[in-house]
Amino acid sequence: MEQQPIYSPIIPFTGSIFGGLQDGKLIIIQGQVPGHAKRFAVDFMCGSCEKPRSDVAFHFNIRYDESAVVCNTLECERWGSEERKQQVPINAGTYFELIFNTQYHGFQVSVNGQHFLQYNHRLPMTRVDTLKISGDVHVNTITFKNPNVQSPVCASPAFAVPGLYGKNPALNVVPRKKNKNKQIHLGKSPPVTVSNPVVPYQAYIGSIRPQQLIKVIGTVKVNSHRFAVNLIASYSNNIALHINQRFDENAVVRNTRTNKNWGTEERSLPFLPFVPGQTFELQIHVEPTCYKVLVNGRHLFNYNHRLQPLNQIDKLEVTGDVTLALVQY
Repeated sequence: MEQQPIYSPIIPFTGSIFGGLQDGKLIIIQGQVPGHAKRFAVDFMCGSCEKPRSDVAFHFNIRYDESAVVCNTLECERWGSEERKQQVPINAGTYFELIFNTQYHGFQVSVNGQHFLQYNHRLPMTRVDTLKISGDVHVNTITFKNPNVQSPVCASPAFAVPGLYGKNPALNVVPRKKNKNKQIHLGKSPPVTVSNPVVPYQAYIGSIRPQQLIKVIGTVKVNSHRFAVNLIASYSNNIALHINQRFDENAVVRNTRTNKNWGTEERSLPFLPFVPGQTFELQIHVEPTCYKVLVNGRHLFNYNHRLQPLNQIDKLEVTGDVTLALVQY
C-alpha cells in the first residue's frame, strides 16, 4: 500500500518512510524557499535517534551562504568526505519540486524536472526508514511513489508539463544499463473524499497539478446572499482562483488576488448555474493553461492561470451561504 502524502509539515520535520527504500522509489518534495534562506537540508536516515545520532545515508544540503550543494553520509556519528557542487539549483524566494529517485547504485536528484546530481550509496539503502527536512524552507507536500506503481507521466508538475518550469521540462534520469529506455511513471493516488464538512471549510490539498480534479457537492441555502470557492497558495495567502456566486448581483465572479490586490474580474457566463435551495456539483479541472469549471455536468467557464507555478497552490476553501455534502480532491 502506498504511503499517503504529507501536507504542510512543520519544519523541522522528521517522519517514517513506510516500507523503507527500494530500487525505483520516488520521494517528491514540493515547496518554497524564503528569500532570506541561508540553508536547508533533506536527510535520509537510518532511524530517528538524536543521542546517539542515527546514521544518515544521504545528507542533501543546499547552502545559499556558500553558493553550493553539499552531500555527505554520517556513520557512527562521524561525517565522511563531502561531495560538493558549486551550483544552487533553487533560487531563494521561489517555488520548487525536488525529486529523489532511489536506485540500486545511489540517489538521483532532480530539481524542477531537470537532473541535478547523483550520490552513490555509502550505506545500504535498505537501512533507511526515516526522512528529515530542516532549515530555511517551507514544504507544501511530501509524496511517496512506490516502484511497482505504473501510470502515465504527468502526475506531477515537473513531469513534461509545458509552461510550468520552462519549455517541456522532463526528468532526466541516468538509465540503468539493462534498460536504457526505461522511464519513470508516477502513480495516481486515490482522491481524498470528505463527507458533510462544516462551512466555512478549509483543506490543505497538497500542491495542485495538471489533470487533477477537485469536486464540491453542496446545496445553496434558501436565503443565500453569496458563497465562494477559493484555491489558495497558503504560504503567501494569494488566491489563485476565486469563484464567487453573488445572488445580489446575479453573477458568478471569478478573480485572482496577489499581494492583497485583486485583479480584473471575469463575469460573462453562458448560463447561471446556482439556484437557492438546490443542490449542485461543481468540478474544477486543473489544465496546463487554465482551470476548466463545470457545474452539474455542464461546462461553465475556463479561467486562465494567473498565479504560477501551480505547485504553490495547496489549499481549498469554501465559505458563505452553502452547505456541503462532499468534497473530493
